[in-house]
Amino acid sequence: MIEQSRKRRVVAILVSGLAVAAVAGVAIAGTAVARSRHSSGDSAVAGGGPATPVAETPVTPTVSPQVTPTPAPTTPAQPTPSVVTPSSKPTVRQTPGTKPVVPKPPQPQKPPADPVAACKSWLKDADAENAPGSSAKVVARLNGAPGTVLILADSKNWVGCDTAFARTGGGRGSIRQPAKIATPPLSADTFAVANNLIPVNGQQYEYFWAAGRLPAGITKVTYWFPDDKTTEAVITGDYWVMQHLVGIPWKEGTAPAAQVEVTLSTASGPVKTFELTWGEQTCAQITHGC
Repeated sequence: MIEQSRKRRVVAILVSGLAVAAVAGVAIAGTAVARSRHSSGDSAVAGGGPATPVAETPVTPTVSPQVTPTPAPTTPAQPTPSVVTPSSKPTVRQTPGTKPVVPKPPQPQKPPADPVAACKSWLKDADAENAPGSSAKVVARLNGAPGTVLILADSKNWVGCDTAFARTGGGRGSIRQPAKIATPPLSADTFAVANNLIPVNGQQYEYFWAAGRLPAGITKVTYWFPDDKTTEAVITGDYWVMQHLVGIPWKEGTAPAAQVEVTLSTASGPVKTFELTWGEQTCAQITHGC
C-alpha cells in the first residue's frame, strides 16, 4: 500500500512537471514567433522593401460651391468742374418775360459840387423841426479854404450849414439846428460853435464854424480860440457866419488849454464877452457828432 502511494505521488509530480513544461514551451514558442515577425517587419521597412499594404479609405474630394462674383458698385460719374473765367461784368439773371436789370456798382459818396444844393439835401435828410422849405434862399455866405459856411432862410425859418466836414471825407455836411426867424437873446447859446477835426496834409486840425441871427444892437462878433488867434464873423444884414481853422495840429488825448471866447460889440464898442463851455456850446450841429 505504501509503495503504491509513493508511485502515485511520483506519477502526479511527473505529470505536473510535464504540464508546466508544456505551457512554458508554448509561451517560449509564441514569444519567438512574435520576435521573428517584428524583426522581419522592421527589416523590410528599413531596407526599403515592400511593406504590408494597408487598405486606405478613399477620400471623396470636396467640391467648393460656385460663388457668383458680386459686381462692384457702379460709381456715378463725377461732373467735370467747369472753369469760370472772371468777368468784369456782373452776372445778370433774367426772369422770362422781363427785362434784364444790370446791378450798378456802389458809387463813392461825394458832396454835390454846389454848396447850396448840398446843404438843402442834408437838411432834407435831417428832417429837423423848423427847417426852411425848398424855396429857402441864401442870406449869408462865407467861402473859406476849409469849406463854405452859409445860411438858408425862407419867410419863417432859417438854418446854418457848413460843407468842410463833407469835403474832407466826413460824409454828410454839418447842419445847425434850424430856428424860427426872431430876434435871439444875448446869450452864449446864441453864439455856440461847432467843432470838428479835418485832415490837412496828412494831419488832423481842429475846425470851428458858427452861424446865426444878430441880437438887437450887435454890429460885431469876435471869437478868440485856444491857439491865441481871433476871428471876426462876417455879417450880412441880420445874419452872421464864421469859420476858423486852428494852426496847430491836433494830438489825441490833448485837453483844450482854454475855452473859446466870443465878444459882442455895438457901434460904441464891446458890450459882452462869453466863455463857451466845451461839449455843450462847442457842438452846435445835428447831422453828426463833434
